[in-house]
Amino acid sequence: MVNAFPYHLNKRAATFEQCSVHPDAAVISNVTLSPDPPKSGSNLEVKGSATTKTNIDNLDLFALIIETAGKNIFTGPFVDICTKTECQTTTFNFDKLYNLSDLTSLPAKYDVGVLIGPDPFMIKACGVASFPE
Repeated sequence: MVNAFPYHLNKRAATFEQCSVHPDAAVISNVTLSPDPPKSGSNLEVKGSATTKTNIDNLDLFALIIETAGKNIFTGPFVDICTKTECQTTTFNFDKLYNLSDLTSLPAKYDVGVLIGPDPFMIKACGVASFPE
């Protein structure tokens, strides 16, 4: 009877955790991806919300990055947060569609990161999920 149940039902949604390179940043953990896991050559919808420890202001951007072994393989267009919500705020809701058509394949292991901050060195909030889980 156990063998009658498909194994893919055990697949869980991506789990976003603290970014190890930005341990002081707020954690963006309530992120959903569609499809999950991401598929090369398709679109990827990223939804969720973030709450930062300090105000989001006119210099802050939202970014999606896919990387493997510390090398970026996809960086989505950055979103100017203050065009999507009234700044200054500590909360940002996001729903962004990314085109992965130029990404012909994904490696066996990779990370998907979502970031908020004025640049890659001053991150206010961050979350990362690893694939495969």
